[in-house]
Amino acid sequence: MSRKAIICVDDESIILDSLREQLEKHFGDEYLYEIAESAEEALEIIDELEEDDIEIAIIVSDWLMPGMKGDKLLLQVDLKYPRVVKVLLTGQADQES
Repeated sequence: MSRKAIICVDDESIILDSLREQLEKHFGDEYLYEIAESAEEALEIIDELEEDDIEIAIIVSDWLMPGMKGDKLLLQVDLKYPRVVKVLLTGQADQES
């Protein structure tokens, strides 16, 4: 069985560390955990995982980040990987987003 990955995306490292810690505490070594500090970095990680034949189980992304916002990232991912679960985690999104 191939390994599955969870990707967390946020421009604040303290948030990424906390998310990763909580996921590892809950799921243990069931998943590979990847973190990205920007949408662009997340897209690079997704490409690398695909090259290594690692399935992405879920992407958890902040909305408000420099450059590409999280909603745009998740829309891009959805076009290529519609079966990946996508979660937008934010305290700052507006109704339009």
